[in-house]
This record gives sequence, C-alpha cells and structure tokens, in this order.
Amino acid sequence: MDTAENRVLLVEAASEKREHLLELLRTLSGMALEIEVCTRPKEALNRLANGDFRYCLIPDDLALLRDLRRVSQPTLCLMVRDDSSPEFDSQAINDGADEVLLRASVTASSLERAMLHASWRRRSGGKLALQAKQDPLTGLGNRAMLEEELDRLLLRSKRSHTNFALLYIDLDYFKQINDSFGHGLGDLLLAVIANRLRRSMRDVDLITRIGGDEFVALLTDLHDANDAALIAGKIIHALSEPITLNGHHLLISASVGIATHPQHGGNAQELLAHADQALYRAKAGGRNGYRFYSPEEDAETQHNLDIEQGLRHGLLEGQFRLHYQPIVDTRNGNTVAWEALLRWQHPQLGLLTPDGFLRLAEHSGLILPMGHWVIGKAFEALNQWRDAGINCRLSINLSDRELKQPRFADQLRQLMIKHRIDPTMVQLELREDALLKHAGQAEALCKTLSALGVDIWLDHFGEEYGALSYLAKLPIKGIKLDARQLSSDDDDGYATYLRNLVTLSRGMDKQVVANYVENAQSADQLSSWGGDFLQGFWIGKPRALEDVIGQPLSLSST
Repeated sequence: MDTAENRVLLVEAASEKREHLLELLRTLSGMALEIEVCTRPKEALNRLANGDFRYCLIPDDLALLRDLRRVSQPTLCLMVRDDSSPEFDSQAINDGADEVLLRASVTASSLERAMLHASWRRRSGGKLALQAKQDPLTGLGNRAMLEEELDRLLLRSKRSHTNFALLYIDLDYFKQINDSFGHGLGDLLLAVIANRLRRSMRDVDLITRIGGDEFVALLTDLHDANDAALIAGKIIHALSEPITLNGHHLLISASVGIATHPQHGGNAQELLAHADQALYRAKAGGRNGYRFYSPEEDAETQHNLDIEQGLRHGLLEGQFRLHYQPIVDTRNGNTVAWEALLRWQHPQLGLLTPDGFLRLAEHSGLILPMGHWVIGKAFEALNQWRDAGINCRLSINLSDRELKQPRFADQLRQLMIKHRIDPTMVQLELREDALLKHAGQAEALCKTLSALGVDIWLDHFGEEYGALSYLAKLPIKGIKLDARQLSSDDDDGYATYLRNLVTLSRGMDKQVVANYVENAQSADQLSSWGGDFLQGFWIGKPRALEDVIGQPLSLSST
C-alpha cells in the first residue's frame, strides 16, 4: 500500500479528546494506519501543504476546514463535532468536509465506516470534480483549477517561503486564423497548442486555459526568475513551429507576461493583474516574446489598459464620432470628396484624434468592429449629403487588420447594398507601408475591391521604397502625398522629391492628392507640378456632418 493511502493526520488541541480518537484509530481492524498528531491549526496546515495524507480528522472549526481545503484538495477530511446541528453540518459539507461525526456516538466501527464511505464517495465524485476544473476542448485545467492551485501555493508560501511564477500566455493573431478558416479549425489549433504547452512544461507545473486563446502557466519551486524566463522561451519556441491542419499551413506565435511571487504580488488578484500587464508590454514590444512585470512601467501600462477598456466601453456607449475633411480640385476649387476621420468623445479627456488611441485599438483587436462602425456611419453620412444635394465622393481609411480580413470585400459589398451606396462614390485609402508588409493579401483585396467598382488610393506614398511596381500593376486610382515639409522654406530637397513623385505618378496615369497642405504657397506649388487635388487645414479642417451639409466648401471660399 502507498504511504499516502494509510497516513492520517489527527488535529486536536484537547488532550482527552485527542487520546480518545487516537485510541479509536489504533484499533481499526481493517486499516493499517500511520498516524501523526498535531495540536495547532497552523502546524496542521503546514504539514498538509508539505506532505501526503489520505485522511485528516479535525474538530468543528470551519475556518481550519476552509484553509485545509486550500492547501490540500486530495486529503479526505472528517470533522468530529461536540454537538449536533444540521445547519452547521450542511455548512461543513459545503465547505469541503467529506464526513461529519458526532463525538459522543463515534466508535471504532463507525469511524472506519465513515473513512471508507468518504473514500468511496471521493472516487465516485472524482471524475465529476475533475471535469468541473477541466477545459473540455484542450483537457487542460480551467480558471477554477488555476485559482484553487494558486490559493494553495500562496498559503504554502506563507509557511515555507517558496517562490513561484505566473506566465500569462496569449496567441498572436489567433482571431485572424479563426476568422479566416473558421472556428472548427481554430479549435483543432488550440488542441495542438495545448499539447505543445504540455511538452514545454515541467511535470510539477500547471498549465490552464482560461478563455479563448489565453493560457496561464503556474510554475512552482523556482530557484530564481531565470527559471521562468527559460520556460517562457521554451514555450515561445515550441509554439512558433509551423502547424499543418486540414491542408492549411499555419504559423502561430505567442506573447508571454511573467509575474513572480513574492516579488510581483502577494495575492492571486495582484499576480494575475501584473502578469497580464507584462503580457501587454510583450505584445506592444513586437509580440513573439516575453516580458517580466515591471513596477516602473506599471503606470504607463495601466494607462494603456484603461484606454483599451475605455475603447470597448466607448464603442458600446456610442462615444465615437466621424468628422469629415474636404478634398478639393486644384483646377476649380470645388470639393470632390470628404475623408471620414474617426474621433473619440472621451467623457473625461474630451475629443481625441486617432493618434491617441488607434495603436491601442489595433493591439486589442477593436480596430475591426471600429472599422465596421466607421464604414456604416460614413455610408449614412454619404446618403445624407447626397440628399442635401452635395455630389461628393466618400474617402475611408483601411486599417492593416481590415486588409488582412478575407471577408472584408464581401462585408463592404453587403454594407453598400444595405445603405444603397453607389460603389463609384466610395474610395478606400490603403497605407503604402501596409501594402508592402502584406503584399499578397493587399494585391488580392485591391483587385476584388476594384471589381466592385470601389476606387483604391495609396496613402502616405513615397515614405517607403518598393511600392512603385505595385502602383503599376494594381488597379490603384491614385496616390496621396504628405506635403507638411513644404512649409519649410529651406527644404528644397524634399520639394524636388515631391515634384518628381507627382511627375512619376501622373506619367503612370495615376491621380495625385497632396495632403497636409498648410498654406497658399504649398497649394500653389503642388498645383503647378500637376497635383490633381488638395487636402489639409489650409483647405478646410475636419468638421461634423451637420457642418458639411450646412456649408459645402469650395477653394475660393477659404
């Protein structure tokens, strides 16, 4: 028989009661028991946390019972009470007692029967209990198991001063795979990831899936923080290996945030929050890496997390607005299009431009629902100014995430049908750096959108190298140039560069918009070089829809 199977811890401070139970345990005929005795609850918890006991007998102390359950879940707990109270007995069972015995009527045979019944019930209920703490998709532990084990480690650490670490693991771009190939393949991928995580961990460690593509590893008995870093590195390396599922070749990566105990927190809530903040820093730092929690970076991280949470709340509460900036024709000064620009009416910070929140929206994945909202709202505006007799196109910026969405063109088509939008009245702006970063996806999307009748413009053109070939072979209507540096009288080199870009683009039969035009001199220069359209504060600032409808703009009116 395994030692743990016959070990009993008897906890009783009163000597008479202790001797009575000890005598009963020694006379049990069918059980050869190894009995240990202690008189203080703290001593009992320390022994249970650091040793295997099959049974534990305790007096009617609910606080001790709850602590016992936190440090040792497998141990069968029998509570021996001095008086009978059905309400107290029910509470004891609810708090984790396997049996409740009345001291006055307990005998050797009733004690043996109670111990055997407790063992039988535990075996029968063990499968259900395990399922309650198991993630059904991956077979890993779930959040309930994580919280239970974390409580046990924290209690154990108070007595033995052991170090442990939490690794918060998040798969990079898992949502895109789910959206592209469906949830069925996404579930298969999570099962593969779970197996790789198991192989990366030590036998003594716990790995759990707490939701979606988020996992938490609990590393016990660490010598120093380098142990956690080594395991985090193994996890990242293991998950970066290519995966083939249903004929699809997938590349996945992971970001890991690390918080260690006791350095980074003294309770479960702090440790989880700090590991999550470290994960945030890992993702913001380029993904596919790990970061330790840093108190010095905590304020900035918390600010960004607050902004992300505010973005979610703002999207639900209707705090976002669209402003529209005019694009005018250099030949006659007429407004030919309005560019939709996102604004956030923050309840405390006021009206925010995308510079203050767009990067965080990209990081959190909120850019997709925000982009969907922008397009729908802009289409409503296009109909309103059309009904007001304003015949202008609508220009909308396309994010990196939208570019990589396989169903984006179909979703756009459905929105155009819903809002009765003529595709020729819509132009989408794609950043040059996004085109170069995601060339294959961008090329396919440009062709699909062009087939729908939507114009594609290349924004921030000339800031990167290598887009000229795409300009020649893709159905791109025109380019947008950044004219801000023309405000500087001494930057003749940049003026020459812009003039050459205009000449080159016009030679390829592409139209040219000069953006960020800030004065009349810049406007005159760009017009004389052959620029078709102008945009910027000198032309007109972004304005609310009611101002667009009330004040249609021409260059001669500015």
